[in-house]
Amino acid sequence: MVIDMQTSLNKFFLFSIFGFLFETFLFSLIGMHNQSGFLFFWWTPFYGIGVLIIEGLYYLMLKKVHHTKKRNFFLFILYFFTLSLLEFIGGFLLEALHGYRLWSYEMVALHIGKYISIPTSLVWTVFAFLYLYFVKPFTDRIIKKIPKGITVVLSILFILDLYFTLRKLFIIQIS
Repeated sequence: MVIDMQTSLNKFFLFSIFGFLFETFLFSLIGMHNQSGFLFFWWTPFYGIGVLIIEGLYYLMLKKVHHTKKRNFFLFILYFFTLSLLEFIGGFLLEALHGYRLWSYEMVALHIGKYISIPTSLVWTVFAFLYLYFVKPFTDRIIKKIPKGITVVLSILFILDLYFTLRKLFIIQIS
């Protein structure tokens, strides 16, 4: 598999935006007034990073394990632990940067600290397979049609958003 930077960036942006919309919808559905993510604009990068991790592990296992059932078994374990680790790192970093938690699973059964719970990790693992086998074939066709100019604009907007978000955080923490 050849890694195409434009395709990877477009997947990152598309699923970061989908993640923002998903969480915004979920929060409004359950009556929470939380903001999805930590950036100013309408993206939640953990979803974009998650999709890139899901695909990377899939292609790695595709080369190593040729039997589909065995591959899916190993992917299940890899997705469970890798996506849990991503959620832990994300929760830890966001709390360290913001000074408050954007989420906590302490009230969820079988939680492991603040940022991980076994039921939630299982849900993310199931979402990984749903993405691979149902969503990815559809979104891959869309992503290939995104012009390079849009990718460049999104990249610039993301970098600016990240810069101003971090600048605001560090100015507040220094003051």
